[in-house]
Amino acid sequence: MRARNILNLTLISGCLLLAGVSLSLMSPFYPTEALTKGVTVTQSGFVIGSVFISTILFTPICGKYIELLGARNFLLVGSFIVAIGNIAFGFLSEINNSKVFFWSSILIRVIIAIGESAMTPACYALASQQLGERHQGKAISLAEACFGVGTMFGPSIGGFLYQIGGFSLPFWIAGGVLFLINMSAIICLEDKSDMYTRLEEEEGITWKQVLCAPGVGVSLFGLAFAGSAWSWYSATLEPFLDSAYGLDPAQTGLVFTAFGATYTLFTPMFGFLADKGMNGISALILGNSIIGVGLLFLGPIPPFFGISGNLWLSVLSIGVQGLGSAATYLGSLLIMMKGVKDAGLPDTEQVKTMVSSLWIVADCAGGYAGSTLVRDVLYLI
Repeated sequence: MRARNILNLTLISGCLLLAGVSLSLMSPFYPTEALTKGVTVTQSGFVIGSVFISTILFTPICGKYIELLGARNFLLVGSFIVAIGNIAFGFLSEINNSKVFFWSSILIRVIIAIGESAMTPACYALASQQLGERHQGKAISLAEACFGVGTMFGPSIGGFLYQIGGFSLPFWIAGGVLFLINMSAIICLEDKSDMYTRLEEEEGITWKQVLCAPGVGVSLFGLAFAGSAWSWYSATLEPFLDSAYGLDPAQTGLVFTAFGATYTLFTPMFGFLADKGMNGISALILGNSIIGVGLLFLGPIPPFFGISGNLWLSVLSIGVQGLGSAATYLGSLLIMMKGVKDAGLPDTEQVKTMVSSLWIVADCAGGYAGSTLVRDVLYLI
């Protein structure tokens, strides 16, 4: 692999890492800060959930029309919007009016989500270029691992920075680092605009063609299930760990990192196995099965109450879910990539980005469904 490809992958991975951090950064401290401004917990839920809804709405649009500017330009514009949006969000601590604080939070989060909708699919498309078809699994797994690591460790990073410097510091650090990466990408990221298929040169691909490709529907369903699984207990795990084991917020953050640690470790392994012949369907089935087993022992469920009361069991269960998610996330993306190729769709930036856009939408839809369903269950209880 050429030095230029290594540099490109580094910049792309850095953008994806910060995109993941930006997505989940605020969850451990925003509701508490918002309460001091007169914003209710329910309204805080809308603010946090608005990024999922916005991503679902805008990612397909960006994926469909990425060929107008090219993947590189979409990445640069999107990362710039996310960086500036996070920096702006840090200044909300100066607002004391509850209505202004709430609606400003919604507005800036939507703007950040638009930037993420532009940059994240572009990153996946660019990453798949760097290693060639033979090693595509490794390239995609690296990109996916970086986004996943950012998403999973975002709450821990946000909570740590919040304890050090208050509400603004997490957003200023995330936005500032992404801005520096963006400036580096402007200078160093290789421009391959001659590879892009323009609308005027070739008939555009429709969403119907992509959705009807073999395996795409199954992948979207499996990925949504995995996305809902990790968000299902995001609102309830902290009080459970506090009541069952007396853990403080810092210790609870360490428990959450079990998911990110196993996800990070095993995503490259599944990428290697994919390049060696492991098909996406096997990875998808294996991954969701492992996630299911992890959920059974998290509490655990009544038949296994005999082994409850052990912190190590909860940590192990969360780690097992990270392992399953590594297989599911990579497997679903590989199935979709193979499906559009088998359907005879051209191997262009537009098609790759539309696929990765659907992949992101399914994950966000699952995450939103999981967090929303658990709120409804708790309300009924």
